[in-house]
Amino acid sequence: MKIVEITESFTSSVDSTLVRATRDLFTRNAVIGNRSIVFNAARYSSSKHDNADIWEIEFIQKTPGRVSYSKTGAGNEMQVFSFVIECMRELIARYSPSRIEFSSHQDDKNRTRLYAKMLQKIRVNGYTPAEIFSSGNTDFFALDRIDNSEH
Repeated sequence: MKIVEITESFTSSVDSTLVRATRDLFTRNAVIGNRSIVFNAARYSSSKHDNADIWEIEFIQKTPGRVSYSKTGAGNEMQVFSFVIECMRELIARYSPSRIEFSSHQDDKNRTRLYAKMLQKIRVNGYTPAEIFSSGNTDFFALDRIDNSEH
């Protein structure tokens, strides 16, 4: 039954609020359980990628008096990842970035495996998962636009 839950998490909807949608920043917030989950995305250009339009994303969990980038064990993981995927899809629809990047610390092997599986499951027309690579104690993930022409 876990497979059904994982598949549903990529298609279910989570109520959220648009906080910011500017040329270079995109932020959405959802309240899941007793915490606020914040999806932040920031645009930058990279000479390493031919000055491509790259958006780096991060997910933050906020509970009263605490902000965390790591797993809290507070539950509702499927809702959190559903929210993150919804935000990624909205980011793509709004900005059509050349690349979307995010990372995971290797101490959290479960998160790294989940991100890799998420990239396999997420289907967005015109995008494909890039190769996962590691540097130091961090694993890096990316979605690349297949057609790099301007949209």
